[in-house]
This record gives sequence, C-alpha cells and structure tokens, in this order.
Amino acid sequence: MNLDELLKNAINDPSRRSVFLQTLIRSDVFVICRHAAAYSASPQDVRMELVTVRNPEGKIFIPFFTSHKELQRFVRRYTECYQINCLRFFSLVQNMSAVLNPNSYGKEFSSPEIKAVLNIAKNLHIKAISYNEFETLSYREPVRSLVHITKPASKFFSTHPNVDRAFIVEMQKGNEKSQLLIVVDMLGNTRKLFVDLARYLAKSSDNENYHLYFLSYEQPLAKKAVMNLTPFYVRNTKRYFQR
Repeated sequence: MNLDELLKNAINDPSRRSVFLQTLIRSDVFVICRHAAAYSASPQDVRMELVTVRNPEGKIFIPFFTSHKELQRFVRRYTECYQINCLRFFSLVQNMSAVLNPNSYGKEFSSPEIKAVLNIAKNLHIKAISYNEFETLSYREPVRSLVHITKPASKFFSTHPNVDRAFIVEMQKGNEKSQLLIVVDMLGNTRKLFVDLARYLAKSSDNENYHLYFLSYEQPLAKKAVMNLTPFYVRNTKRYFQR
C-alpha cells in the first residue's frame, strides 16, 4: 500500500485522516537504526537501536517513514534501516514522540497519541502483522463461501480494465484468528484502487466480523499466498492497447 499519497490526502483533507490512520496501523513503516538489526534464535526476536533526532526547539523525537524512498530523502546517504509493522513500532516508542516523514509532508505523533492509537487497535482486535514476517504466515483456500465478497468485488473489478485477476485467500499467523487477503494482479496505482475497493465492499458486502487485507500480485508475499489457487475474477476483455 502506498502510504505517501494517503498521507498527502489526509494533510490536505481532514476527512481523510481516518482512512490514512486505519491504513497506517495495518502497514509497515521504515525506521533508521544505528547498527544493523540483530536477530536471535527466532526471526521475530529482533534487536535494534533506533536513531533519535533533536529538532530546532530542542525536542527529541524518533523519525519513521512511509517508504524507503522517504527515508533516503531524509538521510541523503546510506544508513541501516528496518521495515516494521507500525503497531509494533508504536508499542516500542510509546513513551516518546515520533514524527512520520520529517522534513517532508509529515505528521507528529505525541506519546499520548501513540498510546491512544494502540488502545484503539487493541479494542478493534487489529493485529500487528508485518510484511517482513510472511514466513511465519500460513495461507489456505477459504473453506466457507465468500460470495458476499467475491461477487461485489468482481463487479468492481469489471469496471477497472487495468485489473487482470484477483484471488482471495485465508491468511493466518500462528494460532491467531484467520484474516482474508485479496491479491490483485493489475497495472497502475494500487493505492487508489485498494482504497476505492475497500469503500465499495464496505457498502456492498453483508456486515460480517472480518478484516480484509489487500496486496498487489507483484509482492513476493502475494505470489506465495495464492500459489496454485484459482482466481475468483479474471478479466475477459482485451485492453484497448492490446492487439
């Protein structure tokens, strides 16, 4: 998911801040480390020393970034960094301030704000699942009928000629409750399509207690998730630029 454009939209339009925040806490962010992250016995047990920054007023904060590109724009040189789920990051730095994309279009999160976000995520049962942890995730073809999702999703995709295929799969981490993942094979801006798709499904699907995640088929995690699965949607017309 492209957090950069969501952040820009949230800054320019306060009504979009909720969508940005909901996406942010389900996404990975990038942090600067003083040294390379060290792994112990478990791949999930990571030790890292985060870099802090002092602003002109003397206030200390921890910088974090929506993408590696934004991180490089800030440091302007090679530096050790780590990709981490935003909720996990917030849980590590909750007693400090953190600034998203400093020296750019950005957002400061004070310690009380970070703790409030963590409480909201806890009450909504939002899990901290990182793209870096795909080896700890398992995938399976849904055993229950999901026509209430796939039917409106197919209708939505039929109006977007840049979408070739779409898959739906159950994703589970350890013994946690499984979540639904929609993988889209497409061209163009995935961020806009995913935001519009989420809104469309929220209006069209039956009200059910589930969380939907979206990934582009270009992601290695996505290819692994849908390996040997049959797509629920396949584009049946050629694009105008195809012969």
